[in-house]
Amino acid sequence: MLKSQARNHQKHALTEIFNRYYWLQIGLIALSIVVGIACSAWVIKGSLLKTALEQEMEHYWVRVDRNPNADLPDTKNLYGYRWNTHIPPQRFQNTPLDIGVHRIWIDGKERMTVYGERNGQHVLLVFGESNVNKLVWLFGLAPLMFSLFVLYSFLWWSNRRARRYFSPITRLANALEHIDWAHQNTQASPFEDIHTNGNMDAKYLKQALEKYHYILSTFIQREREFTGDVSHELRTPLTILKGNVQLCQARYGDDKAFKRLSNTIDDMQLLVDTLLAIARNTTQNLSSEQILLSEIIEDLVESLQTVSQSKGMVIHVQGEKSEQPRNLYPSMTKMVLSNILRNALNYSQGSEIHIIQQKHNLVIADNGVGISLPNDAKAQELDSSQMTFEVKGHGIGLQLVEKLCKQLGWRVELFDREYYLSVHPDLNLAPSTGLIVVVYFH
Repeated sequence: MLKSQARNHQKHALTEIFNRYYWLQIGLIALSIVVGIACSAWVIKGSLLKTALEQEMEHYWVRVDRNPNADLPDTKNLYGYRWNTHIPPQRFQNTPLDIGVHRIWIDGKERMTVYGERNGQHVLLVFGESNVNKLVWLFGLAPLMFSLFVLYSFLWWSNRRARRYFSPITRLANALEHIDWAHQNTQASPFEDIHTNGNMDAKYLKQALEKYHYILSTFIQREREFTGDVSHELRTPLTILKGNVQLCQARYGDDKAFKRLSNTIDDMQLLVDTLLAIARNTTQNLSSEQILLSEIIEDLVESLQTVSQSKGMVIHVQGEKSEQPRNLYPSMTKMVLSNILRNALNYSQGSEIHIIQQKHNLVIADNGVGISLPNDAKAQELDSSQMTFEVKGHGIGLQLVEKLCKQLGWRVELFDREYYLSVHPDLNLAPSTGLIVVVYFH
């Protein structure tokens, strides 16, 4: 069966790019705020608190110089311990105390402290760090979160404005992408319902697209009318020829030459119908049949017998064991295989062509000069844009074969003969130079 050409409805690239940069900007701003808060907390709880505790200790010694019985600091955020012996209190005996600011465990929490000694007096000041976290939240995190909310709100508003500005261009691009050229009316523009909202660039783009749509639609319509006329002009002489051949057969008997001529006219009618269906993109209207592939191959070999004899080449056919009928489009199948065989006859410069029918593919091998595959590869999928030949033919060509195989759901690959036989020794072909064409059926 022919492959259906389903459309994938995706967001336009412009919208995706805009949204990507929008969220990237928000992510970078959020990251910078988190880093800023972490740095602020480190500065507040590190450098500033250290300096403040050192100053508190200096201030306490000044008070002691004035009054030896001065009380220790005792506030909500700062309190202390004092002893006059070399042995610290029981709670600090297992804690190393060094002069200066340090973090030690007190009351089950790691707190920032400052330790000092003077005139036999030992003093340890402890800072109540839990309040600092509240201050960091109140004067650091809360204002930054508020700033973040205001900034995000502004970005959201600016994004809405920008999307409203770019939306005409996006809608124009989507309308152009989803035009159904096969059923498009030349008079109806798919862009007429799109408003540009004062966007001058979008307005000029809309006018250019409408002009482009009209010109292209008119050209397609003329091409359809031309193919219709050509179809009629080609069918008329073929019908006349077919009728005259039938009269000759009735008068002079069923001669072999008349039968070959009648079969050729039938093939020409199928060829005309198929080419016109391809030109009109209506190949889905062609009828398929349950038919043996070997029958098509036999008809092709018989029709090419004159060409093969003139080239001095022999065509060998190896059928498939227990072959089953396939659902095929006879005209399209004949066109694909006929072009491959004609290329082998005309340009291989060999003496033999082997057609080997397998369950899921068809192998056509010649023993000629072969061709140079791109990048010195030993295998290449059929791509007419990359293939180059020294000898140019006048047939339908590889482009049509490539297009037909895509519509049939087939795949065609070209192989260097020696390489393919080394990988598939079961073919029992003599090793030599040449080209092997493999048609993989769906």
